[in-house]
Amino acid sequence: MRLGRIFGIQIIVNSSWLFIFALVVWALASGFVPFQTAGLSPGARGGLAVVTALLFFGSVLAHELAHSLLARSRGVPVSSITLFIFGGVSHLEGEPKNAPGEAWIAFVGPLMSLVLSGLFFAASRGLGPEHPIGAGLEYLGAANLMLAVFNLLPASPLDGGRVLHALLWRWTGDRLRATRAAGLVGRVFAWIIITIGISTTLVTGTAGGLWLMFVGWYLLQAGGAETMGAEVSQALGGLHASDLMLPPPAVIPADATVEGAFEQVMRFGGRALPVMLGERLLGLLSMRDLERLGEMPRDLAYATSIMTKLESLERAAPDEDAVAVVRRLAVGGYHQVPVVDTSDRLLGLVTRESVLRRIAAAR
Repeated sequence: MRLGRIFGIQIIVNSSWLFIFALVVWALASGFVPFQTAGLSPGARGGLAVVTALLFFGSVLAHELAHSLLARSRGVPVSSITLFIFGGVSHLEGEPKNAPGEAWIAFVGPLMSLVLSGLFFAASRGLGPEHPIGAGLEYLGAANLMLAVFNLLPASPLDGGRVLHALLWRWTGDRLRATRAAGLVGRVFAWIIITIGISTTLVTGTAGGLWLMFVGWYLLQAGGAETMGAEVSQALGGLHASDLMLPPPAVIPADATVEGAFEQVMRFGGRALPVMLGERLLGLLSMRDLERLGEMPRDLAYATSIMTKLESLERAAPDEDAVAVVRRLAVGGYHQVPVVDTSDRLLGLVTRESVLRRIAAAR
């Protein structure tokens, strides 16, 4: 769900965020003692819980905006910020050019959380913690403090893991070596969190231990993905889309019927094939496109009537940076990206298989 833009950065809310937001509201309304003992009506208690939860997630957004705005000021484009079950993530469309830049971009998020924590604690003291609004502000101060401390753990992809990576990069002068070392430290911390979660569950039987296991699992997966991304960037550094592409296994002529086109698609394992008019790419045809046919017989409809047209495709120029193309391939979940010249002439396809083949050759 897209909420809009702040400072030109798209704000997206993942569906998993709605679950955690509802959980926080429920916990505050039903189990937060200062709200329970303040003599508030159920409606007032629920309203105060909603406002407190919104301020907390606003704090998470401010944390991510601090990352994004500093990254953009240092020449790293930022496409969006996504709020999800574990907090938030800033989608940077590039990497910091040096270790100090990476360290500051990573550290400014927890710094923002610490500043917010201080402001909320100060406001709470002004009202008094016995006042329900003061108690809510004290909760926000503590929550932001915990957010800052947790994010400073040296486990990728947490901010502390990125700061550790920057320090190792500055020390060794080798970005990939620093990534591998920071990834190892991150895996150790992830397993520590998982172990604590298992122990907590076995000893107390509470759900808190399950949550810790879930967080540890997330850190393992996300940290591994970051290390793999660094390996890919190293292997493909300096290459272009033309170095990754392969010729299509077959092409579908523009005058082919749907019946003939899908026989060809099936012959090559169901993968999408280019629809061509001479050397010019018109679009791609895949099994999913068959849904557009409706009731019309396959032998009476042309492939061009149901294909995904070129203007709707993610495509690349032959001189486009290989890492950027692979990132688009991964983020968009595409199976292939056509490489075309300025005349829409098909030069080849960048596929997941062609990328893996190139990475294997680089090793």
